Amino acid sequence: MKNKIIKNSDRIKYFFTENISYKLVALFVALILWVSILGRRDFVTTKEIEVLFLTSNGYTVTSQSVDRVKVKISGAQPLMKKYKERSLNLTIDATESKNGIFEYDIYQGMIDLPQGLRVLSIKPNSIKVEISDKK
Repeated sequence: MKNKIIKNSDRIKYFFTENISYKLVALFVALILWVSILGRRDFVTTKEIEVLFLTSNGYTVTSQSVDRVKVKISGAQPLMKKYKERSLNLTIDATESKNGIFEYDIYQGMIDLPQGLRVLSIKPNSIKVEISDKK
């Protein structure tokens, strides 16, 4: 019985020590693949961005439906972390608009993002603004 236990332990030792260099290379390649795939996983976050309007001289924004929009963004974690720490504004050019109530659509191209990040959604996707003469 003792002889059989020794043979099993020899088999286990032989299994782990035979072709050790090939096994170490395979382990190294597997680790590299695992880390690269883990790093490619996209993360999702939501950030509130303040909306500002540019008006022509003599005009001002008297009211707007919202002053912030929620932007849902997806991308790699390191880029996401840098983006989240920045304070951003969304500036809408309303210099062509005079007196009245206007609705401005907000689309993905208006959000300035670093390469590698993408906009998933913007809420709300339009803002109503009232523009009038400065008094």
